[in-house]
Amino acid sequence: MKILKNYQPGRRVYAFGACLALLVSFSTLRLYAAQMIDPAIDAGPGPFSYYSYPTDVIGVMDAPSATLVSPEGFLYTGYGELMFFTGDPEVPIAQRVKTLLRGYLPVIQYNFTRDGIKYEFTMFAATLDGTPSGTLVDFVRVKIENETQSQRNAWFSSGLRYQGDNTNGLSNHRYKRPATGTRVGDYVQPGVLFDPQWKYSSGKNSVRRGQQVIYYFPENASHTVRFTLNSQICDSGILSPQGRGGLPKTTPVGIVRYKMPLQPHQQVTLDWKMPVIPVAAGSSEDGAIQAATFDECLPRTIDFWESILQRGLNITVPEDKVNNAFKASLIYDLIARNKVGNDYVQAVNDFHYHAFWLRDSSYISHMYDLSGYPQIARQVIDFFSQWQQPDGNFVSQGGQYDGVGQVLWDYGQHYAITRDRKFAEAVFPSVVRAVDWIKQARQNDPLHLIPATTPGDNERITGHVTGHDIWALNGLQGAVLLAHALDRTQEEKEFQDEYNDLRTTFLNVLDRVTQQTDGYIPPGLDGQHGQDWGNMLSLYPGIELPVQSPMVTATLNATRAKYQEGIMTWFNGKFLHIYLTFTNTETELILGKQEWAVEDLYNELLHTSSTHAASETTDVRPWGDRDFGSNLSPHGWFAARLRIALRDMMVREQGTDLHLLSAVSPEWIRPGSTIEVDRASTTFGPLSFFLKNISATRAELVIDPSFVASPNEIILHLPWFMKTDRVVADGTPMLITGDTVKLSPTAHHITIYWSAKAGSPDMSYNNVVAKYKTEYARRSEEWLHTGSPRTP
Repeated sequence: MKILKNYQPGRRVYAFGACLALLVSFSTLRLYAAQMIDPAIDAGPGPFSYYSYPTDVIGVMDAPSATLVSPEGFLYTGYGELMFFTGDPEVPIAQRVKTLLRGYLPVIQYNFTRDGIKYEFTMFAATLDGTPSGTLVDFVRVKIENETQSQRNAWFSSGLRYQGDNTNGLSNHRYKRPATGTRVGDYVQPGVLFDPQWKYSSGKNSVRRGQQVIYYFPENASHTVRFTLNSQICDSGILSPQGRGGLPKTTPVGIVRYKMPLQPHQQVTLDWKMPVIPVAAGSSEDGAIQAATFDECLPRTIDFWESILQRGLNITVPEDKVNNAFKASLIYDLIARNKVGNDYVQAVNDFHYHAFWLRDSSYISHMYDLSGYPQIARQVIDFFSQWQQPDGNFVSQGGQYDGVGQVLWDYGQHYAITRDRKFAEAVFPSVVRAVDWIKQARQNDPLHLIPATTPGDNERITGHVTGHDIWALNGLQGAVLLAHALDRTQEEKEFQDEYNDLRTTFLNVLDRVTQQTDGYIPPGLDGQHGQDWGNMLSLYPGIELPVQSPMVTATLNATRAKYQEGIMTWFNGKFLHIYLTFTNTETELILGKQEWAVEDLYNELLHTSSTHAASETTDVRPWGDRDFGSNLSPHGWFAARLRIALRDMMVREQGTDLHLLSAVSPEWIRPGSTIEVDRASTTFGPLSFFLKNISATRAELVIDPSFVASPNEIILHLPWFMKTDRVVADGTPMLITGDTVKLSPTAHHITIYWSAKAGSPDMSYNNVVAKYKTEYARRSEEWLHTGSPRTP
């Protein structure tokens, strides 16, 4: 347990008493108790940020690395950490709440005021030539303004340290570096090992380590350069360690200090540049960085990302948090994608998850397809083949047999959306080999299921893993689709027979197992306990059980009963797990449980930072310190699942039907508000639509499809909180059945006459945040007095 966290001044931390600390070990405390923080953390200016120590990223699409923006607001790379200080003597900055330019672009902004001086930071990354392989540079602009009515001295400093205290531990929110893998896709971090005897020097506007420039500072008549914070000015420009032992790795060096007398409301702007990988002093790269400017590179960065966003799916609802999180999530995944030679490696982030996993990447590539970026998806999918084993199985993590199903499913989904026959032909030989592995593995298994294994992560059991069979079924459906598309009649029959046999066998085992669990589908099929994961996938991404099966309902109810703070828990309820919640959200959409799905969306967004980044949160305890430790944000799988879930709420396929507006929030159905979906990719072809709420009693839905294969029907879902009187499609009254209306695939203009039901819920992201803050404050008060917050 992290008892003390004191880098942020003025923070109150609640902990166990000294006697208990003496009796119980540090690790035991962390395992059995949930520390809370002062709820005043949420009282400051700016948007809500769930995490007490959020991390952010600045980077470019497909570059091999990126920069972590630390909880304090520093820039951390494989080569060092650029720090900023204010005051005399110097005090490190510590600004937890940050925002993104325009609400979603990867340009970090934050500000604070100290002693009447306001400091505004803007940070972004760009390559000098605009290509992923170009020289990657971090740009920082600081605007400093005297907000008082009298002259003030503004003191500001920069410096670089190798790392902070306990870096790579759970309390310091940094990743391990350097690291090299044995193959492309392994964990990798460019960087350098620390040398206490490094020598530093200062140039006209740069700080150097040996013969390399580590950062560039703005020239100003008021600036001075020092070795460390406590050293004297070094007139010679040579900064050299003193003593036999050299410098500790936590010591800031190359301190550049500015003393700026400012008149009332006078403003000064200073710009820094830091190459993510240091460059040789006097080289062409050095010259190019010297010439590059903040004002030149920022507009180019903005234009690049905006052009990406304008090509694909856009969803707009009347809540900025939802809209901005949707856009930012795409950018987070694109930054986490690395081009290595001719390979496009989809990592989960460029920090501690700077590696490749089939399960994460299959979802992320599917998100690209659903979002209208088939070329980007194809580039990611092409890397999957490198993880097929000689026996035909796909494995990216030892002991985990879900990869084969995930690859085959993603292959099938990519074809279903793109109808790219050449792609299907290219992957089909590997599909045949993968299905052969499934057949052989099942023949050798006593239950004729996917073999027993020890996956380690996720379910944390040894035995037959429920999710592995569900994924195999999903994959076999993808294989059947591809064989059919290629007119491979024999293989299609073989694949379908294998699917039918596995499904029959699996359902028979489930029937037997769930008789002992009141219908709940367990993570394993051998009677052992485990962690909910793949057992939650019976309806999504493939409908493998009957939609109305009691097992589906029992499993949904059982897992929702484990929610804390509105989201799913893991490891026997000890930890929150944010993106695991999305599995239930998708199931709820299929079952028509609209209110639950909307609740899930808001609670998932609650557990993001002010920059819409989420952690896996497997280090965050319910109603605890909200610190993800070393499990750094942003998390790419969460980002993909958020986008997929919101897309599916708006438009989704189910069999031969296309469903619209499966779940909407009451906040989005207000007079004058609009829900708009542009450039949605579906298996039937592209689709756009908007719902305009003309008044409290009438809405207009306009559908603009470009179907290449018409759905059987369009199913329009009506909100549970509205009483719908009439629906008229292109002048024809439609039959309302429950909360749905069946529309012709050619329906274009639909008028809905409705009114809000009495007692309609007042649901919104802001309301969820407000309720959470109130409950957190109540529990923290109990924790302060009793050491154990009670559930209301």
